[in-house]
Amino acid sequence: MSANDALSKIPVVEEHVPGAKILHPLRRYVQLGTLLLLVLIPASGLFRIDPGAGIVMLDRQVWFSDIFILMGFWVFIASLLIMMYSLVGAVFCGWMCPQNTVSEWANTMTEKLLGRRALMMDISGERMQVAARRKSLLNYIVLAVLLLGASLVYALIPMFYFYPPQVIWSFVTFQSDPALANGLRWIYMVCVFVLFTDITVIRHLMCKYMCIYRVWQHSFKTRETLHISYDTTRSDHCANCHYCVDSCFLDLDPRQPELFDSCVNCGACVVACDELHSKSKKLAGPGLLQLTLGDEWKGKYRGMVGSFFNRARAATMATIIGALAFSYGVATYEPASFSVYRADTNQGEQILDYRINIAYKINQPENMHIRVEGLAQNDFSIDKHDVHFSGFGRQDVGLHLSGGLSEGLHRFRVVVTADSGWTKTFQVVHFASLQGRGKS
Repeated sequence: MSANDALSKIPVVEEHVPGAKILHPLRRYVQLGTLLLLVLIPASGLFRIDPGAGIVMLDRQVWFSDIFILMGFWVFIASLLIMMYSLVGAVFCGWMCPQNTVSEWANTMTEKLLGRRALMMDISGERMQVAARRKSLLNYIVLAVLLLGASLVYALIPMFYFYPPQVIWSFVTFQSDPALANGLRWIYMVCVFVLFTDITVIRHLMCKYMCIYRVWQHSFKTRETLHISYDTTRSDHCANCHYCVDSCFLDLDPRQPELFDSCVNCGACVVACDELHSKSKKLAGPGLLQLTLGDEWKGKYRGMVGSFFNRARAATMATIIGALAFSYGVATYEPASFSVYRADTNQGEQILDYRINIAYKINQPENMHIRVEGLAQNDFSIDKHDVHFSGFGRQDVGLHLSGGLSEGLHRFRVVVTADSGWTKTFQVVHFASLQGRGKS
């Protein structure tokens, strides 16, 4: 018998590799990706509320007159979130919430610097317990500096929704910038103080007791929504084991799932139980916990897609309607607008002066050209025929009519054309009076 044949007859026992192990790094990637996305959305110009320009999407001003874009966008986002809540429950809290992300990081830093049982706040009134070997003033100082640094960085994120990156850079480097609002540094310091208090004292108590958004998500939770499932057939594996409970930062027992609880589907308990089984020589098979879609409490698993769309039928329709309205608004978007109105005149004087007000809604350079149709060349004069915009802005151009117009109504058109191809016409009716009085 060859050596290969002999080796092939030796039974091989495969070690269990925890499938849930990918949950932890995947969740960290999603959390970091969410923070990055929160900065990239406004920094890239995708969406920002500019103090001077108003609502900006893709470097384009969105006015209230662009009702299809505004309503379509918000209806689409709101209904899409409702669909997410109906399918995966409070996953946003466990996988994407910035407050939860920084609270977990603060817990990790506290554990490393002050010991395993370093709880910054407990509703039972117990004082923070620090490992004896970590009772060092330096560790407290390092932790305080880290938490303060995180607060300083976190407080900058909301600013990206009101200022472009170059303005924020001026703010960070203490440079003078006319775009910065007065008192902005005081507002920023207040935000830093609130965030520092949150990640130092409150942390996950916000998630468990104070967050209204979590309650809103739970309004859409049912038995079919994503939840933690416990394998009761192997409950003997849980004897004297509380590893899953210890891993839960909300102090829940995942072995006793309830329809309305504080669980945010983070999967930490799933990873803990599966890793314990993979390392144990006595416990066979995967962990007893898993994230599940369906209604196993009733002994059946309903079709995920059918159940989901049955519960989120209205939200699905709203999502489609919102997307269609937004698409229509984008397709009919006007990059500029202008109007012609009479200039200020003293009472009794003839109206001979008009103002052409041009508003440009795109944050890109553009040249516009003005012409008047319906009047003879010697019947009017205009301050300038060409207008240049370097970005968002408004400009007034004076239009002056001749006092020699014949008495009566004169209809003429003001036409504005942009190099990009946009053009618009404004109809004006002027009444000329030989008695020195006029109206339009």
